[in-house]
Formats: sequence, C-alpha cells, structure tokens
Amino acid sequence: MNIVPNKLSLAQLFANTNEQFVVPSYQRRYSWKAQHTGALFDDIDLLKDNDGHLFGMIILHAGAYNGGFMTPEIVDGQQRLTTLTILLKSIEKAYRKIEREEIANEIRKMLQSKGPDKIIKNKVLLGDLDNPDYLLIMTEGDFKEIENKNLQDAIENFDYWLSDCEEEDLDLFYHKLINIAVIIRLDVTLAQDAYKLFETINNRGLKLSATDIIKNFLLGHASKINDERTLEQVKNIWAQIIKELDGINTDNFFRQYFCSILKRKITFNGLVEEFKTYYIKNVENTDLLGEFEVYSDASVVDSDENEIFDGSENTDNEGIEIDGIEETQEKISIVDFLKLVRSATEVYRKMCWGKFDESWVNIHNTNLWRIQCFPSYIFLMHFFQKGYSKKTQSTVLKMIETFMLRRHICERRTGENDFIFAHLVYSLEEQTEENMLYAFRKKIMDYYPEDSEFEDKLPTYQFKGKVEDRARYILEQLEYKKRGNTKETIISTSDDVHLEHIVPQTINSKKAINEFGDWVTYLGEKALIKHKKYVGRIGNLTLLAAPLNIQASNNPFTRKKNSYRQSDLLITKELATKNDFKFFHIDQRSEEIAKTALKIWTIDFSDIEES
Repeated sequence: MNIVPNKLSLAQLFANTNEQFVVPSYQRRYSWKAQHTGALFDDIDLLKDNDGHLFGMIILHAGAYNGGFMTPEIVDGQQRLTTLTILLKSIEKAYRKIEREEIANEIRKMLQSKGPDKIIKNKVLLGDLDNPDYLLIMTEGDFKEIENKNLQDAIENFDYWLSDCEEEDLDLFYHKLINIAVIIRLDVTLAQDAYKLFETINNRGLKLSATDIIKNFLLGHASKINDERTLEQVKNIWAQIIKELDGINTDNFFRQYFCSILKRKITFNGLVEEFKTYYIKNVENTDLLGEFEVYSDASVVDSDENEIFDGSENTDNEGIEIDGIEETQEKISIVDFLKLVRSATEVYRKMCWGKFDESWVNIHNTNLWRIQCFPSYIFLMHFFQKGYSKKTQSTVLKMIETFMLRRHICERRTGENDFIFAHLVYSLEEQTEENMLYAFRKKIMDYYPEDSEFEDKLPTYQFKGKVEDRARYILEQLEYKKRGNTKETIISTSDDVHLEHIVPQTINSKKAINEFGDWVTYLGEKALIKHKKYVGRIGNLTLLAAPLNIQASNNPFTRKKNSYRQSDLLITKELATKNDFKFFHIDQRSEEIAKTALKIWTIDFSDIEES
C-alpha cells in the first residue's frame, strides 16, 4: 500500500493553486450539525499560546492529471474539509467588513484554484447535490436559496460567531486556524488502497454507517478488478443510488433490501456481515478480496427468530440455500449487482415520498404510512418492479392494509413483520399473477388475525400518540363505506380535517371546567378513572373540519352537536342525532364500528382452506 502522509497547516494545505479537492457524487451529503461546527470553532478559539491542535486526517486518492492541474478525490474527510473552507469564507467576509482587503484577498486565494485554462475554481468541489448550495456560500448569494440546511446553518453560524470578534481577536483566531492547527494528509495512489484505508481507519471507531462501509467495500472491489471502466461505472451507479435515497435513511433501505434478497429478517447490527457474505457468494471476482476466504464459507446467524421461516419452500426454486444465504447458480458482475440495487432504490424513493405516477397508488401508499406498515417495503420494492396489472396491484395493496391493520389492532408481535414480508418475496417467483396472488394469500394466512379476535380487540384499542393516524385512516374508510365507495368525495388532509375527540382529552383542569363546562360531573361516577381508558377508543373519535373542530373545542356534548350537524361527513353528522354521549355510548359506537370494520378489512381464504 503506497501512502504518502504529510502533516500540514491549513496555510500549507491550501497553498497549491493548481489543485482542487473533489468530493465524488457517490459520497454522502454535507451533514455536520451546529454541535459539530461549534466544536470545531471552539477548538480553535480556545487554543493557548503553546497549544497544538489536530484537525484529523483526510484521505485523498490521486485524481486526473491535466497539464499541471490536480483533482484528487476526497475519500475521507469531506465533512471536515468542507467545514474549514466555509469557516475561511466567513473569516474573509469579516475582514472585508473592517476593510482589511489585503488579508481578505489572501484568504480568497486560499479558497480558489486555477489550472492552465486560467478559469478560477473553488478549492473544493462538492458532489452534484451540494455543490449549487456551496457555490451560493462562496459567491455570497442568497442563503435562503440553499437547500441543504446543514450548509446554510454552517455559514450563518460562523458569520454570527465571528460578528462578536474585535479586530485583534479576529487576527488571533485566523492565525491559530491556518498556522497552529494541523491536518494529516494521506495521499494514496491506488484506489483499492484508498477505500481499504478508509474502512480500516473509520470502522475501528464504529462511527461509520453501514452504508458507508458498503460503499467503500464496493469501490474497493471495483478498483481491484483492474478495469477503469468498471470502477467508473460503479462510482456512477452508486452516485445515482445516493441521489435516489436523498433525504432517506440509507441504512434502513439496505437492511430492508437484504431482508428481501435473503428472504428473512436481518438486524442493523448484522447488516454489514450479511451483505459481505451474500455479496462474496453471488458476485464475480470476489476472490480478489482479502475477505474472500472468510466470507465465502461463512454462516451468518441473525437471530433465533429466523426459525419462523426455514426456507424449506425454496428447494424447487432457481437458487439454493447455503447456511441461510441464497446463492445463485451463476454469479453476476458488480455492475449488474448495483443495477439491481438501483432499480430497488427508484421504487423505494417513490414509496417514501409518495411519488408514483398513479394517484391511486400514492393513496394506498399513504394509507400504509398511516397504518405504520414500514416492513411491507421489504416486499413492495420488488413487487412494484414486476409490472403487474392495476387490478393486481390494487388487490395486493388492499390486502396489505387489511393484514397489517388487523395485526396492529390485535397487537401481534411487530418483530414478526420483517420475517413475514421477507418471506412474501417468494410469492413473486410465481409465473402468473393469479398464482402470485394465491401464493401471497397462502403465506399470510397463518399470521392473519381471525375475525373474532379483530372484532373483540378493536373496540378497546387505544388510538393515542403516534397511532392516532391509524384511527384517522379507519374513520376515513368508514366514511367512504357509508357513501358507497363512489370515490366522489376525498377527505382532505389532517391540516383541514382534524381527528376529533367527542369526549375531550382534558376534562378535569380548572381552565377546561371554567371555560367549557363540567364534563366530570356529566360523565358520572368514576369519570376520571374511566376517562383514561375510554378517551382514545375508536368509538370516541370522529373527523371534523378544522374550523368546526375549533368551534366544538371542549364544549359540552349538547353544544358540540351544533358543529357535528354542520359537518359534511356522515360519520360525524349522525352524532348530532344523539341526546347524550357518555362512556356507554363509546362502548356502543366502538362495537358498531368493529362490526363494519369486519366488512371493510377482510381477506377471503376459503379456496386455500378448502385445498
């Protein structure tokens, strides 16, 4: 491994005008928060006369050489280096405010580079997503246009912190920053060495995300294949993957993706090991990797709970199971492997942001979010790639809504959900849509709560806190059912239509009693004890337009009825016909809703049971 280490001050690091540090597009976005930039600022500000400070290390892979102009890629240290240039820019602005143009121009020169073409460039070139924001900072554009809030916060915080500095303090701070503090620069000639060094240094501290480790593992492998075209393809596809997952927890995606590939649950702690084991067994040229001997014969055991699905149904499929890892008969190239991942990220992004072309799919997708069906993404990221008909897609999405709502209401183990949806991926191997639907239903039947259990649990289920959206979903579907599912009316968002508690959430505060009335007396004996049990039940909830909800507030039921009467929603309007609404009425309404719910959220397994 050919490494050239150099201990440099910032003045030395930025002295070469023929060099531009490049953050590749496959790197993650700038993510330092105020606590990180603040810590860096304080580290410099608090330095004493005889102190020293180490910024840490940057790893650079020698980039293209173009007539004397160098563009080394930042393999590690992009967050630190970007932050330092933003701090220098802030200092430059501070000097210009006090008309110290000579030193301000000195700093600007440090932040720029220039090649044979004489075109001035920024010293650091960020990836495609962040560079437009970085340009706004370096050109002192409108910071309100910056999309990455972390970049905006960095420059605004530095500007604010430096605004309190007297001229003498500014001089001292600048001197310490560029002359006293040092940074270790590691220049690595071979790409494979750069990526391996990155993983070795960072992984030991357990600070890297699983995504970072996977990225460097892939780039390291690509660089060892000794094919520049392959390395560039891998970089480009990875950059596309990162763009698709922008704003999404990438570790979540990769964990769910490998749950789907392995058709069983894996944990975050086991993600990297599972990935490497699968990858080395299924991708070409992995014998070039140092880990090949370790992972090619590895058995990865994720959890005893994996025994729920033993993989026995897969014996007739194209792949074979070896130690819990599905190994394909023919290995694929690293490029083809990443193309499969990229296809999944495209669907995953659409699910996370509701960006499908068809509005009806987005409606179902929103329903899944509100029910809290995140584990279903394990299955759906592949399901949506199959090109099934609208009817089949709608049928499956409705079944998932039903299946997961029943499981949540019946309080089934959430830990099983990853196993279930990973196992459901097997159904996608069926050749026809009809067979796929049959296999899908057959696989969920054993984990589907019976009608009696669902009807018994729904009336007393507590819709509080994070699961209030689940109640809203149920109430919306009840309203559509009452209207005959004509789809002529679509209930607006939670901003416009609120979840209304008929018996208010607060009944015993002095303010509530003085302003609205004595609900405690109205509800009768043991009202406060019963209130805690009843207030979050489905029978005590309805939907009400925001202005009407404000009007209803915590008023007595007889006054609330005026608001309910004005509502356009049938489930709410019918409340105005009641004379009273106490705990008995909550029980009664909850049971009525449960009976209707059985008709809405049901899956027919009769043909499977008969066979």
